[in-house]
Amino acid sequence: MKSSQPNRRRLRSTLKTTAVLLALFARDHGGAQAAGAERAAPAARPSQAAPASPPESPQALRQRLFALAEDGSPQLALEQATARPEVFSRADLLQLEHLVVAQEIRWARQQAGASNAPDRLAAADHALAGADALLERIPPDESYQALRRTAQADRLTALAVRGRMAEASALYEQIAPPAGEPLPAAAYVAAGDAYAYQDKPDLAAHAYELALQSPREPIAETTEPYALTRVSVQESLFFAYLDQGRYETAHALVTSMLRTTPAQDALSVDIDKTNPDYGTVMKLQAQYLLYTNHVDEGVRALDALRRDAPFDPTLLTARADGALVQERPHGAQELYLQVHNDHPEDIASLAGIGETSLQRYQFEQARTVATTFGAGFPDNNAVRLFERDYRIYERPQLIIEAGGERGNAALADQAWAIDTHLYSSPLALYWRVFAHQFSGRADTGNGNSVSRVRNGAGVDYRRDGWEASAEVHQSTGGEGRTGGTSTLAYQPDDHWRFSLGFDSDANDLPWKAYQAGVTGRTGTASARYSQDDRRYFNLSYALSRYSDTNLNQQWLGTVYQRLLNTPRHQVSLWLDVGTDSNTLAGTAYFNPRRDYIAQVRSMYQWTPWRYADRSFSQRVYVSAGGYHQDGFGDSMLWEARLEHYWQLGRKASLTYGIGIGSRRYDAACETSKLIYLTLNVPL
Repeated sequence: MKSSQPNRRRLRSTLKTTAVLLALFARDHGGAQAAGAERAAPAARPSQAAPASPPESPQALRQRLFALAEDGSPQLALEQATARPEVFSRADLLQLEHLVVAQEIRWARQQAGASNAPDRLAAADHALAGADALLERIPPDESYQALRRTAQADRLTALAVRGRMAEASALYEQIAPPAGEPLPAAAYVAAGDAYAYQDKPDLAAHAYELALQSPREPIAETTEPYALTRVSVQESLFFAYLDQGRYETAHALVTSMLRTTPAQDALSVDIDKTNPDYGTVMKLQAQYLLYTNHVDEGVRALDALRRDAPFDPTLLTARADGALVQERPHGAQELYLQVHNDHPEDIASLAGIGETSLQRYQFEQARTVATTFGAGFPDNNAVRLFERDYRIYERPQLIIEAGGERGNAALADQAWAIDTHLYSSPLALYWRVFAHQFSGRADTGNGNSVSRVRNGAGVDYRRDGWEASAEVHQSTGGEGRTGGTSTLAYQPDDHWRFSLGFDSDANDLPWKAYQAGVTGRTGTASARYSQDDRRYFNLSYALSRYSDTNLNQQWLGTVYQRLLNTPRHQVSLWLDVGTDSNTLAGTAYFNPRRDYIAQVRSMYQWTPWRYADRSFSQRVYVSAGGYHQDGFGDSMLWEARLEHYWQLGRKASLTYGIGIGSRRYDAACETSKLIYLTLNVPL
């Protein structure tokens, strides 16, 4: 974002806003000019004077001025009606004033869509003040009930334009129409926008449906820039369906839109001009594929549309969204920056830059985007989503991992452990301090047991793809030690990730080793190549030096492939191949001199429920493979697990599960049962 871009953005916003206002002025004041033409004509000479026309009757005057107001000049109609108090009653004048306020609110909505200047909501503030003043002047009499309700519908629309969504939805629930008394279509749209902004997609969808069906002031075809159209409302309805997991309904909607939206613009004098609404429908078709886990097909469809409209910012932004779905934040950010450089007024691309900055640990740039938005876009959903993620980043984070196992006598008859990290809010953008506590206990047979507690504190640093942490800790008990842990990871692009780690007093030694007074130092290294969100290859290595002189080495290679990916169902496969070696024999803990493992792990996921950013998934894992231990030959191993995964919101999740598995240790085949839980929540 160059320093000249704010000036360019303000210039483009000013030009767009001016264009909108000129278009509205030309349309809505055409009637006023025609009405004033007769008054502005020069007076005829007496010798040419026509016979005087009879004075206009009160009934004709009423009809003319109300028609003038309905045709787009309510302010002129109100001024003329106010000058004739003997003809127009108080109710008439309030009705005309309502039409003035309604027009100001419509203009305010269009100006808010056209501009990103600091004063983009000034017209909305003025219109909302006018709506409040009108409501105060309407008498509480029952005869004014219909007018009062109409004025409240106007205020509802103004509240949504102003971004006061909680007030807008509360007002809508207050005036929600009884049977046979619909609200204007714009009021339903405002209610839908308010509910969507508050992550209530079911209520939003219902309001949008009513807007499309309302016979009162229905949505009409228009050439006005940034005006409310059926396709724009249907687009909002489409995303409300997706946010509820109503994928079939969303698909049916897009199919219906494609049938009813012509490819050419019927309102243009150029019969070959492409209908912009048709382009929107084609984009929604591609986004349906994208957001229902047919990512590659959706990306190809968007790329095809971009060839026909290479400079359309909405298509470029949608393509960048596709890169995010593919877990490619670097590529997504490049596309968002391209859109923003070519279209500095495009707010969605700027929000995308902020979102990818958070994912790439470019927190200074994310803060710049958040500061740029400030309080100027309370009505914009893309801005709201980014600002929500930015606020979550600024909060402390709690991560708890707990698990227990029973029946594996080679390691422990039963064991449990809880590992907890508590991170502070960011310090100087890139730093956090954290507390780390590990507690575990195991019964190792014959009434013997061992426990381990380790407390630590450290710092965490993340910036531009780098992740680093350092921790000082103290373990308790007879073999308690003071030690340290450090990690370093780097992701240079969307494909590669490298990591290193060291722990001078490791928590993952066999329980019988701790019981024998053995401790260990561990170093780790890994490299991962991710083709996209469907496939990756990972190689890891771990080297542990135990205090009894044993040297343990572990190699593990993993290939991951997603086989099926639909909105509700997913099937994934992992292939693991690894080896483990130790240099010391005859230890009190399980310690094979050399062993090998090859297994296939499969996972089936079913997601029956989704609501905005929350969802529930059930997962079944089944693993099977072969195990070879030097001196004991070959054997089979297997495991089955049932897991529940709750997405509790952005950056908040809960996972828990149970399982059973079997494998051989030396000459004995052990069957173990396990239970586990992981909680990750911002505080």
